[in-house]
Amino acid sequence: MNHLELPSPADMSPAARAGEITAILASAIVRTRVAPKPNQRDIELGFLPHQRVHTTPSLQEPL
Repeated sequence: MNHLELPSPADMSPAARAGEITAILASAIVRTRVAPKPNQRDIELGFLPHQRVHTTPSLQEPL
């Protein structure tokens, strides 16, 4: 594994620190936009609809 040496924030100028923060935030935004959306079937809770605590109003039984 390669050892990555990053400059100390104390040794960086304010503009360099702001640029680094901006680059980190921009890459995080790009990663969330590019990532595939999870399919609901991929997330299994193991509960049947009538056993769930939170239900969809359209699935509730009439009183």
